Amino acid sequence: MTANPRDIAPAVVRRAYLDSRWGQTHVRISGARGLGPPLLLLHPTPKSGWIYETLMGRLGHRCFAIAPDTPGYGASDPPARPASIEDLALAIMEAVTPLAPEGSVDVMGYHTGSVLAVALSRLYPERVRRLVLTSLPAYDAPTRAAKLEGLSSWPAPEIEGGHLGRLWSIMRARTHPALGADWLHASFAENLRPGRRGPWGYAAVYGYDLIAALPLIGRPTLVLNPEDDLHAVTAAHAALIPGAAYMELPGARHGVFEHHAAEVAEIVTGFLASADRPETQSHPR
Repeated sequence: MTANPRDIAPAVVRRAYLDSRWGQTHVRISGARGLGPPLLLLHPTPKSGWIYETLMGRLGHRCFAIAPDTPGYGASDPPARPASIEDLALAIMEAVTPLAPEGSVDVMGYHTGSVLAVALSRLYPERVRRLVLTSLPAYDAPTRAAKLEGLSSWPAPEIEGGHLGRLWSIMRARTHPALGADWLHASFAENLRPGRRGPWGYAAVYGYDLIAALPLIGRPTLVLNPEDDLHAVTAAHAALIPGAAYMELPGARHGVFEHHAAEVAEIVTGFLASADRPETQSHPR
């Protein structure tokens, strides 16, 4: 009898530091080489690869998963100044190359990570095989400009700690309530790590025209759409990706890779192992 993947003990998630253009890049690793193309997991702003740890425990039995902390986030050294999406994508690929020196890679992203994944597919068309994009921050130019201006109100560190309550309230409102206080506290700590660099990743996203880039994706792509703050914009723009598969994740919010780890692992590994071109699924209109 074949064991149910949900009943198998999670794979071990290991950690390492790799040299990069701005110092060192911290990565999490699960699985072993030889389990198909490596899968890069790119996180949202202002988190780190921490958000993928539970999911990596599920993925590690079926693929070689690598989750780098984007430069300036988690435990990765930062650039000297805010960097563009393209420069961040280049730095990530340069850093992980010792783990995946040749051949194809698959890339999965979430929010900022989705934009980085698209950029990687354009910068390295000969290497990126498939994309899994969880939520699409696909905004038109006026909206991106307004959001960029709005970053001036980002809660910067205050000596009396007033910024902490504001950040906690934002996170609590967007996180799945079943995850509880301990997970929310750990997630909150990740948000605090970059300090005043916190909004740099958002600035990179708002400086990148994702709407223009989506129709140029020339590889099999799966769009996952949880019911988070990007649900509507993702539903509105997923169909711009030629031949993309699309899947709603009802009830999923921030914390989707924790609360829905087994489900997402099944979806992702099934897509990555499927035929060269996924069957197009219906998109909401």
